Amino acid sequence: MKKLLVTFTLVATLLLTTSPSRAAHDQLVAGAGPSTKVAELFFAEFCKDPACADYHFTIMQTSVKHKGGILSSSQYLFGRTGRPLTAEEKALGKEEILLGRVPITFAVGLETGVKQLSLKQAEQIFSRKITNWKQLGGKDATIILIGREETEALYSVLKKEYPRFRNLTFDKVFKKDHQVVKFLKSPAGAHAIGFGAKPNFNQYNLLRVKGFSTGVALGLVYDLENRNHPIIKAAGKYAAGSAWKKQLKSLDMLPVD
Repeated sequence: MKKLLVTFTLVATLLLTTSPSRAAHDQLVAGAGPSTKVAELFFAEFCKDPACADYHFTIMQTSVKHKGGILSSSQYLFGRTGRPLTAEEKALGKEEILLGRVPITFAVGLETGVKQLSLKQAEQIFSRKITNWKQLGGKDATIILIGREETEALYSVLKKEYPRFRNLTFDKVFKKDHQVVKFLKSPAGAHAIGFGAKPNFNQYNLLRVKGFSTGVALGLVYDLENRNHPIIKAAGKYAAGSAWKKQLKSLDMLPVD
């Protein structure tokens, strides 16, 4: 509740301190933290479009969360999202332009002795058909399974794309990627395996899983009242084009299907 109040207060302050005339051409793009870098890259390229000639877009560095991005889109042309909009959010008169997908990756502790698996082996680990790293050529140690809450956005995508990761029982459940990272670096997590957004994990923790590729889509949210605005239309067209897909590679992000 406290975090939500801070988010609302920050966004409300931004809205109240910006006059309507100034906001028309000086645009703040605020919202979810994970979409900051991709939004920076997008507007750096998209602003070359003639439709943006009289507009200046500033990407807010401080995160006001996914909900803050939706609120911000009521004042400015765009807000930033950290996941796809829900049916309830769209019912508020909002629509989205998905810019890319943050890759989901598997990560391990520092003493598993395993750096690569097949998708089948990963599924067998999480279904507890494989319970010791020795069965995979690694250390003789029991595998500790790290999971996320059932409704967490990243885990929801994983379950949807790969149904065999549904109805799992974890040894530990964390709410945030940084908690998973901290545990994997600790002695208690030396033989653990978990998953999360790839940019949040250290290279030495990454576990390559052959045949696995998916990610959480994020991007921009706008008010449906602005759907015919030239910039909204131009942004949607640019986001769907081949030039933008090439730009995404520099961020190690996946394109939107």
